[in-house]
Amino acid sequence: MWAGVFLASGVIPCAVAAQSASDRAAWDALILSPVGALAPLAHEAGDDDSRQGNVWMRYERWRYDVHDAIHNNTGVTVFQQLPFASSELSITGAYLTLSCAACPSWVSGGASLQSTLWQHGDVDEPSGSVGLRVDVGGAHYRGESQTTAASVASAVVFGVGRPFIAQSHLSAAISPGIGFGRIALFDGIHSGTRPTLGAALAWTHSSGVAVNLSMQRIVIAGGPRQLGVAVGWTRQ
Repeated sequence: MWAGVFLASGVIPCAVAAQSASDRAAWDALILSPVGALAPLAHEAGDDDSRQGNVWMRYERWRYDVHDAIHNNTGVTVFQQLPFASSELSITGAYLTLSCAACPSWVSGGASLQSTLWQHGDVDEPSGSVGLRVDVGGAHYRGESQTTAASVASAVVFGVGRPFIAQSHLSAAISPGIGFGRIALFDGIHSGTRPTLGAALAWTHSSGVAVNLSMQRIVIAGGPRQLGVAVGWTRQ
């Protein structure tokens, strides 16, 4: 039943044999969409003074176990502040390649809306915030099969920040959440939900150049932790 998605995404069947069909469907759909394919950014929504970059080049790699192909995800995310409720919209396009020569790639896209529910302090002093992020996305397999995936996820984002050396700023965030994934295979459509957990640390210079290190896990027994890096700058 799951041969199509295992071949398409590089997941090893024996590694997830103990999971239910809905668990596997949710995990695959989420990790193929940008919300799971790229680990999160420590980005403060709706803060004009944060001087954080609003264009980010992102990279992440993972594999399920030592027998799995290496999955390389690259993407671009553009942020745009919205004129209400300390909110920010982001659009992401991503591309997944695998280390095996016979494995076709995936293309994906998604959008996120993050709103700040509570914030204390600003960029020139220690600060804290609580926000809510909602993500939607989808992916398409570029191989012979017509496999597609879609996801919807939400997370609570707890953030802290403080001034750092040389007119720079440190931001950190942790984001527990839950996601719904739906994947269409040759034998039908499968769906389910999985918890998610992400964490990120960003260093931002006053010029707007930023570097972000992050990790993420879509929770499934024996599943991998994804590690990512991103570079951002302020679009003029």
